[in-house]
Amino acid sequence: MDEWNSEIAPLLYQPLEGELPIRVLLIHAGKPEEPLRTELVPITLGESGGGYDATSYTWGPPENPEQIDCGKYQLWVQRNAFHMLLDLRRPHEARKVWIDAICINQCDLDERAAQVAIMHHIYRRARTTWVWLGRPDKHSSSAIAYAAALDAQKFVQEFSDCQYGSTWHRFAEKSYFFDPSFDTNLSADSVPDLAVAIVGFLNRPWFSRVWIQQEASLSQHVQVLCGTDVVHWDKIFALAWIMCPRYTETWPAYVHQQLSRTINNIQAVRIIQKCRHYYFQDQYGETDIALGFEGLVDSVSRYEATNPRDRIYAMGNIVADSHQWFEVDYRVPWEILYTDVARRFLDANALRFLKNAGRVRQEADTALPSWAPDYRYKEESEYMISGTPLWKAGGNSHPAFVASTKTANSGVSLLPKGKKRQFPMSDDLKNYRGPKKSLLQSFASFRCLMSDEIIYTSGYVDTENGSVESNISQIVQKIKKDIEYIGALGVPAYINGETILDAYKLTLIMGCDAQQEPVRCEYVKEHWEKWFNWYEKGCPGYWEVDESTPVMNRSFESSGALKTFSFAITQHGYFCLVPRIVGVGDEISIFQSYELATVLRRVPQPPSQNPPKQGPKSTTHATADHYFELLGDAYVHGMMENEARCISDEFNCRFEPTLAQWDKMLKVSDGGKGEAWKTLDLNGNYERIFKTLGPRTVRLV
Repeated sequence: MDEWNSEIAPLLYQPLEGELPIRVLLIHAGKPEEPLRTELVPITLGESGGGYDATSYTWGPPENPEQIDCGKYQLWVQRNAFHMLLDLRRPHEARKVWIDAICINQCDLDERAAQVAIMHHIYRRARTTWVWLGRPDKHSSSAIAYAAALDAQKFVQEFSDCQYGSTWHRFAEKSYFFDPSFDTNLSADSVPDLAVAIVGFLNRPWFSRVWIQQEASLSQHVQVLCGTDVVHWDKIFALAWIMCPRYTETWPAYVHQQLSRTINNIQAVRIIQKCRHYYFQDQYGETDIALGFEGLVDSVSRYEATNPRDRIYAMGNIVADSHQWFEVDYRVPWEILYTDVARRFLDANALRFLKNAGRVRQEADTALPSWAPDYRYKEESEYMISGTPLWKAGGNSHPAFVASTKTANSGVSLLPKGKKRQFPMSDDLKNYRGPKKSLLQSFASFRCLMSDEIIYTSGYVDTENGSVESNISQIVQKIKKDIEYIGALGVPAYINGETILDAYKLTLIMGCDAQQEPVRCEYVKEHWEKWFNWYEKGCPGYWEVDESTPVMNRSFESSGALKTFSFAITQHGYFCLVPRIVGVGDEISIFQSYELATVLRRVPQPPSQNPPKQGPKSTTHATADHYFELLGDAYVHGMMENEARCISDEFNCRFEPTLAQWDKMLKVSDGGKGEAWKTLDLNGNYERIFKTLGPRTVRLV
């Protein structure tokens, strides 16, 4: 698309001058049958006086562009932009709008960067932001008409109570369209058609774009346009809010196939509303909850962007501290940008970025180090563990309110020559000469509190292939196989004192119910048998939205066990859920200050021409000469609430302890009955995992 207007761009686009300079597009008045005539008007934001409207729309595919008259020139634009301008054109009065694809010289990288950097000013000062959702269809009119009739103020307040209320349980009580008690003001026969229309409407491409979070957040007056239908933003938010499930719930069969995409789009609307609440407190109510880059960037991989860099740049104008994290520069390859953002998170000791990192989240043969997040679009957020906020496997995390810009004490270092990675490079990477290019040949150091080798995995069921009946049957068989394997271990109790079978059942649901509330053995004792019998019968009524579905199925669906994750056992008896690519020989680990467990794979060392002499002491899997790749996140039963850090500190655990250190640990433990266990409020069964604990540095490439 940058090449479409390359010949006329130097003539059409004169250099911008002044403080906060922009161009606005003047759409001349015209009737539907008349050609579209426009012209670009250079101006500063100060001079504009808010006398223009901003636009938010989906660029769409580059195929079949349209031409418009722009002053003395013919300008190529995307079809979506063309149709939006037609819908915004007035019959008797000219209109000024700001539209990124036209008002920014897309052929000039420096201008693009400068304009992106001030977009928050552009949207804030606009008279109105028009959200153009595309051409109307059979769903849009009925969905918008229903939205227009909703009590938006009621649902906006309900969201605020859930978002900023004192208890998470408020979310479990939110209004929900598919709840039998929800008053749709329609006959029962009309509800399915309306539901399909709403879901189709919410699945429009606009909702899945990453830029919308800035565009719809920063303007106080937002109108949503689809054909001739116009509705205020709060009405669209209310529509998305009532469609948002309270927890893991099964939608009716007639809309279920689009559930994951719709949930992502609903989440985007919720993020926008959270931002609007923060910026327009006179309209939505007071709040002191700030918007941070760390929290917003966490979910951008769910949303689309034409340019991978924009997943970062689109967040910059929403948060106040964006300059601490990056500078807008479209010459920097996206791989280097993502890695540099990760480096800054690591310097700030804020490890939440690891949720988007790991080989399971990256494409094969990527230039990214395994510890760098990949924020590119994925419709389904696979391999991301969503659990209780109480989890802190590596201890308390550190929020990254301000990122360090210094690298002197960075946790990132350049790989030695003999350890350099081999990966294919794009033309952008080959031609880039900036100093940060070396980040792609670096390793990151992490403080590891626990590590243990995996000796068994049950595998997973590929639910994208095969019938539902076949998938259900495979899950049943894998559970039976796991139980048989566990029974042969001859271990009566798990490390936390639970029976070995209860620990397995709790692992499959990550120790949580469908609302991500922690549960204990009583939960599986009460619900397992009914759920597993139901699964053995083929899950009758799976697609129905009623109370006949066993309660535990919602917990099982929420965990992703045996579908997204595989059950695994480690050498010292940890029960885990791990990503699909994990196999025997990989290692479970817990990093200090990271809330989840992780899985690592040792990088094979090249054969040495002069191997060292073998000493009396054998080395283990995490010695100082080894490098690892991060595979992804994991759940380790009985270790998700800071047990590794607490036990290690209490017993002064050491990695690869000497005999004297080992004897000292055992003496304090006193066979699992020492006073230290009472201090920790844990039982002595944890004694058998002492050898997996002890702080050390792990290096990831």
